[in-house]
Amino acid sequence: MHYEISGSGEHNILFIHGFGGSSGLWKWQREFFKNSCRVLSIDLPGHGKSPWNGETVSDMAEDLTRVMDMVGADNAHIVASSFGGLAALQWAEAFPGRAASLTFAGSLPKFTAADDFPAGLNIERIRKLSGQFDGDVEGVLDIFFRSLFTKEERAAGQYAKVRELRRGLPLPQRDALKAFLDILEMTDLRETLRRVRCPVQFILGDQDYICPLTVVAPLKALKPDARVHVLKGCGHFPFLTEP
Repeated sequence: MHYEISGSGEHNILFIHGFGGSSGLWKWQREFFKNSCRVLSIDLPGHGKSPWNGETVSDMAEDLTRVMDMVGADNAHIVASSFGGLAALQWAEAFPGRAASLTFAGSLPKFTAADDFPAGLNIERIRKLSGQFDGDVEGVLDIFFRSLFTKEERAAGQYAKVRELRRGLPLPQRDALKAFLDILEMTDLRETLRRVRCPVQFILGDQDYICPLTVVAPLKALKPDARVHVLKGCGHFPFLTEP
């Protein structure tokens, strides 16, 4: 698993990107926090500079531990976007005590909608998107990425900076994208969220159609002491439009 490290300080912060992204999406957060913390950011399998070898979420959790061991980090504050939250949750339970805190930015323990969990995508949409990746990977990913921002966000000057940032990132591997969608369809870590013992916070955009505000009550039922911060006018990537 490819990683980047910068800064120094008493605390470690580990950033985990989401589906179709890479560690480069955390550029602005890395620049800010490196002045006071040691900052790590990783490329999930098949994304960025990390190879794809059919990894599971459990494998990703193991890889996170290897990275932390290599840099001598006993624990870290984890900040995860979207899909990255699944890897973060799996890791926090598998290696208790190493997560100092968990922050989920546009991320949930489950990404398919259910009667008792009004959030995520419906299974048909996930499967349709997977099929579309059999064709033009870059074009389909561009359209999907754009859909995760509101009309107002896309009209703002910051969105041009986001597009420029993303243009410089490596294209994820097709097999990894399709496998990640299978994981999103099948994975339910709500009970894992209930069991983790470190501080937890959710950062949500109030216009995020994947993580709508209707999910706040179910999340608080699972984790009553979790902090929930809502950023007005934001879609699925509040850390990009409001860095």
